[in-house]
Amino acid sequence: MTFVCEVGSSFSGLTVFARQSGDAGADFPLPGSPAVAGLPYYPVLSPGALAGNAVGTARAMWRHLDDVDHVWVFGPHPFGLLLVGLAAARRRRVTLGVRQETLAYFASRTRPGVRRTAVLLAVRLMDAAWRLLARRLPTAVVGASNEEAYGGPRAGLHPMSISLIRQRDLRPVGPRRALTGPVELLTVGRIAPEKNPMLMLDALAMLHSRRPGRFRLTWVGDGELRSAVRERVAELGLEDVVSLPGFVPIGEELMGFYRRADLFVLSSITEGLPQVLIEAQANAVPIVATDVGGVGVVLDHGRAGVLVPSGDTVALAEAIDGLVADEERRFAMVRRGRELAEMRTLEETSAAAATFLATGIRQGVEA
Repeated sequence: MTFVCEVGSSFSGLTVFARQSGDAGADFPLPGSPAVAGLPYYPVLSPGALAGNAVGTARAMWRHLDDVDHVWVFGPHPFGLLLVGLAAARRRRVTLGVRQETLAYFASRTRPGVRRTAVLLAVRLMDAAWRLLARRLPTAVVGASNEEAYGGPRAGLHPMSISLIRQRDLRPVGPRRALTGPVELLTVGRIAPEKNPMLMLDALAMLHSRRPGRFRLTWVGDGELRSAVRERVAELGLEDVVSLPGFVPIGEELMGFYRRADLFVLSSITEGLPQVLIEAQANAVPIVATDVGGVGVVLDHGRAGVLVPSGDTVALAEAIDGLVADEERRFAMVRRGRELAEMRTLEETSAAAATFLATGIRQGVEA
């Protein structure tokens, strides 16, 4: 939401349409204090949640459309389709947004069986409807794979980077250095199925078996697999080399984790354009990542980080070990990553998105 609020600062006002629970707690406040159009709250997207909240959601959306001229709707999502329809009926301008590889995302989060087949069929229909709308409406997409899936490059389609790193946060590239002591690995992100944390743990176990204590992992984030990850850590005997500090919002504390890291690792099954990679580049941290979604573009197709196949434990472990051993390669990748991060700051990426929203013409900072 920080990125959306930054984009919104280019306009006369911003209203965020979002589920609003009765819980007053929040991980962090929204920058700029935008107005909030509260929608009925449901914890998990399900047929029951959709049926039980559709009428209330439609009424709230219709009411709050009084206050806006232009709606930026991210999806595909059932209620996103609803908002597009209501906004069109109210003659509001509509721009679509796509942040993730929808089919891969839902496939990673549903278990095999009859229910999974039904869910994925519904997702395919929803995705097809969103793509059809994208042929008629301006659309901003995150990641090269989404740009291709939505028929890009073409007029009316903006390949968008999302970054939370400001120009002032960029860290200079330090001198080359050998990694002689314990190697600090870092991952930042939800502990969720699409992030494939078990792959990261299995790769770490492989490295640990070769050289006990040489590699240590910190995973900053929270999610539904946190307990399962703790159990797996115990099974693999990695309690002394794995740290799970929980969710840390963007800011100095999070940047401190990056600056203490020797290597950043991403093990995801699916991604759009991971902002955590831009954060690692901005802090001059070398990267090993699975080659999914827009990851290859962020890493300049291997020139700013090592790319490995998704789901390949051996390849991930070997890539980590190999990059740690190659000081010259690490330095070259860090230097290239720092150059790319300077082109993908919050100021640059939000300005490009704001111009696209205002004009419908794709801008310079691309995914």
